[in-house]
Amino acid sequence: MDTWTNKQWGAVIGAVVLLVITWLGVGAAALVVLGGVAGYFVGSFLDGELDLSDIQRRAQRRG
Repeated sequence: MDTWTNKQWGAVIGAVVLLVITWLGVGAAALVVLGGVAGYFVGSFLDGELDLSDIQRRAQRRG
């Protein structure tokens, strides 16, 4: 298999999250997941894939 599909990545990530929950507990696992999400957005911003001005415009239109 050359590349993984999103379903396969989702299954692996889900299994890892469940493993972390059983190993560390729900509260600590939630912090791990939140840290991963924050890291994803920071990495996206540093790679130039996240446009903060677009997010700001969308938020202003809703409010």
